[in-house]
Amino acid sequence: MWKDFVGLDNDNSRVIAKMTESQTFDSALDKRALKDALQELGVADYCPLDEGIDKFLNAGRSGDASVYQGFVVAEKRNATLEITVSSNQMQASMTVTGAYGGRSLIADEIVKAISDAGIKKGIHKPSLKKVLVASQALKPGETFTQLFAQGKDVEDGKNAYLKPLIKDVMKRVLAPKDNDAFKVDMRDFGSTITVEENDPVMERLSATPGREGFNVLGEILAPKPGEDVTLQEGNGTHISPDNPNILLATTSGMPIIRDKTVDVEQALCLNNVSVATGHVKFKGSVIVAGDVEPGMIVRATGDVTVGGFIESANVQAQGSITVAKGIIGHSEQDDDTKTCVVKAGGAIKANYAQYAELQANHDIYLTVHAMGNDIRCGDNLYVTDENSTQGTLSGGHAKVGGKVVCYQLGVEGDTATVIEAYAKFALQKERLAKQKALYVKAQEATMDIVRKELVVKKRDKSERSQEDIDLIDHQKKVATAQMEKAKLAVEKTNEQLDVLLKENTVEATNKVFTHVTICFGGEKVTTKRIHGPSVFYFNQYEIQCEAKMNNEDIPVGDESITI
Repeated sequence: MWKDFVGLDNDNSRVIAKMTESQTFDSALDKRALKDALQELGVADYCPLDEGIDKFLNAGRSGDASVYQGFVVAEKRNATLEITVSSNQMQASMTVTGAYGGRSLIADEIVKAISDAGIKKGIHKPSLKKVLVASQALKPGETFTQLFAQGKDVEDGKNAYLKPLIKDVMKRVLAPKDNDAFKVDMRDFGSTITVEENDPVMERLSATPGREGFNVLGEILAPKPGEDVTLQEGNGTHISPDNPNILLATTSGMPIIRDKTVDVEQALCLNNVSVATGHVKFKGSVIVAGDVEPGMIVRATGDVTVGGFIESANVQAQGSITVAKGIIGHSEQDDDTKTCVVKAGGAIKANYAQYAELQANHDIYLTVHAMGNDIRCGDNLYVTDENSTQGTLSGGHAKVGGKVVCYQLGVEGDTATVIEAYAKFALQKERLAKQKALYVKAQEATMDIVRKELVVKKRDKSERSQEDIDLIDHQKKVATAQMEKAKLAVEKTNEQLDVLLKENTVEATNKVFTHVTICFGGEKVTTKRIHGPSVFYFNQYEIQCEAKMNNEDIPVGDESITI
């Protein structure tokens, strides 16, 4: 029995288990029975020490003499405290363990533990009181954890922001909505928004520096200041002489919101373009609230905005063309000429386009579908909505200067679809070839100087002057510098080409159907089976298809290979 072997030490803080030489050890003695012996000693709430218990039992069973010296098998313990700091040093918590027969925590112990842990800021005093109270109520060994210190997150500065002070004409025509929260007195003539001279049209809201933060160790966290943006003068606008953050109109007209400025242009606003209005040719922007009807021609030196459809019409603008609904054309049976032509010096945006000729110097954006079109764009072609849930590019031919992104490429039924992506590749290769030719020329020039140097050095000293030597050295330095410059230009152009090839791809985020021909730099492949989400790209040698699900590269070679 444990009670025959255990007793308290002189200060009653520890329980000692030992045998006398007259006692016999019971090999059936079990550590679990120690609890009853501690109860009889009146120290049931002391902390059992497994190491001492095991040593006593092992010594007793083996007859080791150490069993007569005794082992500490339980002890009194005061409540203990442990502080934990989060990995980002923004939070600190303390865990208190209930006393084993000892006293609960005292305030000085908490203060010392906080100091030892280096916690200096964000301390919540009511939480410390809560820990003190909890330590008095905890059972022996029971734990209680409390967050007691919280850092302050840094608040990065806000970027400077250009706030239009006039309504967006384009949005008004495409999606009318009432909004009176503008500073400019706008004269509303149907779909027209106009400003007068000296009306404020855009305001620059300055970047903010942000707010400092700190962690619980007292370290100050510096914010990232907001990025600045420049308010620029536009056509018909200038910076206010009284406030550099305000853009004013210099003339009366219709304001067009641009990226970093506002242009004030002459604008022609029409309900529709039809036989009733006749063809439209206007120096400025054209706003059509309704449709551009079949057979009509529209020409504008600014932007063209259409609130309805463009159907079998010819619309061209030096700026951008935005169509709220769709662009609809038909193919002439005899020569496949499209009846609807839309050309823009900027971008083209529409809900959809079908059987039309589209040409833009910059991007083309179509939300729902592009069907059977003849497309040319200098930059990128997007046939998808903002959430990538729709957008089918099928039929026709598209020659794109940059990349192509669509939800679905091709369509069931083997409709032939031809995509020429990164059409600027040839120009970039030509540029690289010129750089290489200049490098070769520079190498040859350097070698000529080296040969001249050898000729001079072979002469007798009496036949060569210091002036000749200095001249050769100067020419050699100049030629070497030019060669290094040409070499660097070749390397830089090569790097740019690699980056552009990685960026300018053909991507279908949902599915690629059969009979889709992808062309890059004279190479082409045609799909013979249906693919899932895929990206087609060119490595200067062959076109490859990367399945977006498993990221496996599949070399596809030439057009005769099934992919």
